Amino acid sequence: MGFSTIAAQILFFIAVVGISAGVIAVFGSYIDQTKSAMSDKQQYIVGQLKTDIVISNIDNQSGHLFVFVKNVGKEQLKTDCINLYVDSGWVTVTPARITDPSTGSEATYLDSEDTIKIDPQAAPLGENSVHEAKVVTCNGVWDTESF
Repeated sequence: MGFSTIAAQILFFIAVVGISAGVIAVFGSYIDQTKSAMSDKQQYIVGQLKTDIVISNIDNQSGHLFVFVKNVGKEQLKTDCINLYVDSGWVTVTPARITDPSTGSEATYLDSEDTIKIDPQAAPLGENSVHEAKVVTCNGVWDTESF
């Protein structure tokens, strides 16, 4: 085993170490991105599991629809992305029309065990037919009620 054999083995060793470092750098970035995505998904799922709402009352007697929603979960909900569907059609609800029923002031958050009143900009619904209201939260949790 001469000097040329030892030199060749050292060069091969350096090449293998360099290639390994490059592979580790590429996969390290991939692993970091995957870990970050899994963490985001985990937070979303935990929020979804902590969320539960109930349509506590629907008032359609006055010719104008009012929907009362109670947060029975543990997650605080933002009201700016709560959606209302009536008879499978999306109804426009501006944040100013989501209020605290006890004070009448605009509600920006729905805390646990609190109730909000949704005053949608919808055409009057007939009182002699059955309708369905569906409220969907930011993270996809929903409740329906027939009235």
